[in-house]
Amino acid sequence: MSEPTDDLRERAREHVEQLPAETALGNADPAGGVQDDPQVLDQAAREEGEQRS
Repeated sequence: MSEPTDDLRERAREHVEQLPAETALGNADPAGGVQDDPQVLDQAAREEGEQRS
């Protein structure tokens, strides 16, 4: 296998920069994730946990 050219490396770098962070890291969420504020989600989870106790 031949060595990649500088042009190929540059194109690959630009492509990876365009990807969402979770995809670039290799752990994309197939469900698409959420756009909600994480603090709201954390608060709802705490309230649900308190109700179960």
